[in-house]
Amino acid sequence: MMLLIFQCILFVIQTAAYENLAIRKPAWQQHDWPYTPNDWGAAKAVDGRYTNRSASANQCTISSLGQTTATWRVDLGSALSISHIDIYYRTDSIPSPGAFYGRFAGFFLYVSNTTSKDDGHLCFHEIQNVNGTPVENQTISCSVHGRYVIYYNERRLGVTYPDYYWHEAYNELCEVEVYGCADSKYYGENCDKLCPDKCQGKRCDVITGRCLGCTPGYQGPDCNQECDVQTYGSECSLPCGNCSDGGVCHHVSGTCPRGCDEGVYGEKCQTQCQPGFYGKNCGHRCSENCNVTNRCNRFTGECGGGCEPGWTLPTCQHECDGGMYGPACTQRCGPCLDNEQCHHINGTCLNGCSSGYQGGNCEENCPSGYFGINCENSCTVYCGRNGSCDRTTGICDGGCREGWSGPLCGTEEKPISRATCTADDNTVFIVGLVISVFVVIAGSAVNFLIWKRNQTKYKQRGLKENFESQPGAVHVSDITSSADRVGSPYAELGDKDKSNMYDELHHYTEAAGKIN
Repeated sequence: MMLLIFQCILFVIQTAAYENLAIRKPAWQQHDWPYTPNDWGAAKAVDGRYTNRSASANQCTISSLGQTTATWRVDLGSALSISHIDIYYRTDSIPSPGAFYGRFAGFFLYVSNTTSKDDGHLCFHEIQNVNGTPVENQTISCSVHGRYVIYYNERRLGVTYPDYYWHEAYNELCEVEVYGCADSKYYGENCDKLCPDKCQGKRCDVITGRCLGCTPGYQGPDCNQECDVQTYGSECSLPCGNCSDGGVCHHVSGTCPRGCDEGVYGEKCQTQCQPGFYGKNCGHRCSENCNVTNRCNRFTGECGGGCEPGWTLPTCQHECDGGMYGPACTQRCGPCLDNEQCHHINGTCLNGCSSGYQGGNCEENCPSGYFGINCENSCTVYCGRNGSCDRTTGICDGGCREGWSGPLCGTEEKPISRATCTADDNTVFIVGLVISVFVVIAGSAVNFLIWKRNQTKYKQRGLKENFESQPGAVHVSDITSSADRVGSPYAELGDKDKSNMYDELHHYTEAAGKIN
C-alpha cells in the first residue's frame, strides 16, 4: 500500500515537473470521420480539453467506422526528450470501465523520428485478457528522444482476439499528453541539467541523464569511455581494419594512424589489394618475373605459380646466384673464369671459361692438343708420346722429347762447347786468374828478397877485393881459375857471358806477368 502511495506521489511530481510537449502541435489520423458532424478531427486529441469525453462535447477525435487499422500521430516539431505519455480515451462520461474499453484494448504506442511507426521505438503494446481492461486513463513511461508519437490499433482478419475486443479498429482519443523537456540537451525534474558531452545529439534520458546513444567512438552510460581495442564508430560496433603491425585504429574514424598492414589499403585499411599489388598499404607491385604475370600473394608477394627461369622464390625479384641458373635456379653453372656467376637465365659465362674448358656454358673440355683459358693455347710440339698435354696447365702428359726440358718442354738442351764459357766457367776462370796473380806477386816478392841478399854479399866481396889490392893484398893471379872455383858463390862474377840468377828471376817474373 505504501509503495502504491509512493508511486502516485512520484507520478504527481514528474507530471508537475515536465512540460506537455504535444499541446496544440500538428496531429494526423488515418481515417477521419466522414459524416456529419465531422469536427472530430485529429487535433481534438492535443487541444488541452478533455473534461467531457463524450462524442457530443467535441473534445475527442473519432475515426471512421468499419476499419481494420487505426493510426493517429502528433508531430512535436523536433526530436525532444520524452519522459512519459498520458492517454485519455473516450468514456462518454460513464464510470470506468466504460463502454469503449473494448475499442481501446490491444493498442500500440510508438515514438519515432519519422512518420512511420516501423522506424520507431515501441513504448507499449499488450494483449489484455481481462474483461474491462485497459482502463481509459493510461500513463506510459517511455524515456526516449523522438519527434512523432504514434498511436496504433488493429483488428486483422483471420486473427483471433479476446471476446470483449471490438471487431473494428478505432482511435477515440480525447487527449494525448507527451511530457518531457523541450530542450533535448537537458534532463531532470526541472529540465535544468545538461546531458553528458559525448551523448549522441546531446540527448540523454530525461530522468536519469544517461545517454540514449553515444557519439561515434565512445561507449558507456555517460559515453565517457572510448571504444574497446579494435572497434570504432557508432556504438563502438564497427571492427577496425588491418592496421600496420596490428595497431589500433582511431576509435572515432576507424583510420589507421600508421597505415595499413600487408594485403590491404584505404583510409580504414579494409580494402584488399588489387591484383598485381601486395604488402603494407598494397605499396609493392608483384614481380613481372612471376610465371603468372603480376599475380602474387597480397600479403607476402609470393608468386604462387613459381618464377620465370633465372629468378628465385618467393617473390621472383632476385636473380639466381651461388653458381646456379635456369628454371627454379636448379641448374649449376659451368666453370666460368675466376669462378664468376654465370648468366642467371641461360647459364653462359659472360667473361669466358676457366682453364681447360670452352663453349658458351664452359662445359666442354679442351680438345686434344689445346689447354688454358678458353682453350686458346696449343700444347708444345716437343711433348713426348702423342704430343698431348694437360688441358688446364699445359704440362706434357708424357714428358718432353729428347733435347727439350722444362714444365712445358720449351727449353732446348744444347751441348757444352769449349770455346763457349758458361756462367759457371767464367766464375772458375776468374778465380784461377786471381790465384795466378797472387802466386806471381808472391814469387816476385820472394825473388826480390833473394836478390837483395845477394846484393849484400856482392858488396862484401867487392870490399874484400879492394882490400887485397892494397899493399900486401892478394893479387888476382893468386886466385884460382874459374874451373877451380866451380861451386863457389863468386864463380858467376868471373863468367861475363853467362846469365846470372837475377836475370832468370827477372825473366820468370816477366813471363808470369804475361799470363793470359
